[in-house]
Amino acid sequence: MTSLAERAHAAAVYIRHNTAVSPHGPYRGEEHARTAVRLAAALGLGLDQITTAPDSRRRRTTPGEPVLATATCPETDEKYVFLARFPIYEDEPFELLGPCPECSGQVPLATIRHLADLGTHLTRPPLSPEDLAHPNTLPDTFASDEGHTSSCCYGETL
Repeated sequence: MTSLAERAHAAAVYIRHNTAVSPHGPYRGEEHARTAVRLAAALGLGLDQITTAPDSRRRRTTPGEPVLATATCPETDEKYVFLARFPIYEDEPFELLGPCPECSGQVPLATIRHLADLGTHLTRPPLSPEDLAHPNTLPDTFASDEGHTSSCCYGETL
């Protein structure tokens, strides 16, 4: 177990290094690095268990372009994909992505601020079409998310 000071130093070094070497440029690189650090801390994982990528489906040209962060469980190798919709705001929750029951597109299924939120979501059975009648169990962004296919009845028609 490492000390708090050592972990804090490692996080700062990680952000500094990834900002400098990011293929996405220094601003997006810093957003990706900070997103990884924030998700690792929220889930109690090491930085080596988090990967990030730009989100081409929800892409914007404004600061804070969405970041996809994949957390890999060190025990089971199971992967969980999270969306940081506005990564420049560090108090924004992550959205856990999973399949829409209608179109199978990767859409927000749960709002995650900490490990217990993920635990609450994982104790529920998989999302079914009947659950969509109870929108209070889904993130506000579920229906408007770009992850739905164009023919999905749950996604917004643009």
